[in-house]
Amino acid sequence: MAEAVKGINRIILMRPISLQDSEEAGRLAFQTQHEKTSSRESNSVATKDGNIASLSEETVAYSLTSIMATQDATREKLEDAYHKGELIEFWDINKTAPIEDGSQGDGKYPATYIQGYLTEWNETATSDGNVEITLATTMNGSGVKGYATLSADQAQVVQYAFADTTVQTTP
Repeated sequence: MAEAVKGINRIILMRPISLQDSEEAGRLAFQTQHEKTSSRESNSVATKDGNIASLSEETVAYSLTSIMATQDATREKLEDAYHKGELIEFWDINKTAPIEDGSQGDGKYPATYIQGYLTEWNETATSDGNVEITLATTMNGSGVKGYATLSADQAQVVQYAFADTTVQTTP
């Protein structure tokens, strides 16, 4: 039986492509939503036998909204990459279907990998709320489907570690 996919189980990981040899992809803390838009333009030519339609290549764009967090290393790296006009890697991961049968390896999830650029960086600060960040992108191509590794750290960006009821000592 089919089940609805909840938005909380679809996450976006990102990384400036210049860091792919040295750092894992990360995700913005407090992500509230993301949207994928895919479109094609169409043209038609009138003929004596009726119209003939043709389609352009697919154009893909993402927008992401997040509440700004202090000490968010991913945000800082993405903002720097935005200002430099640097290519970004994106993974759109569906956490509802982990692959655990050994064919892809544990900790892998269905994902779409795509590269593109951050084209807008907006920060909204209201007097009575949190600072909200909205990012817009433009992508190269339409993405490739596969299986992406999602570590516990990547999946739980803002979760804290369990603490026992006993006195805690710091090492």
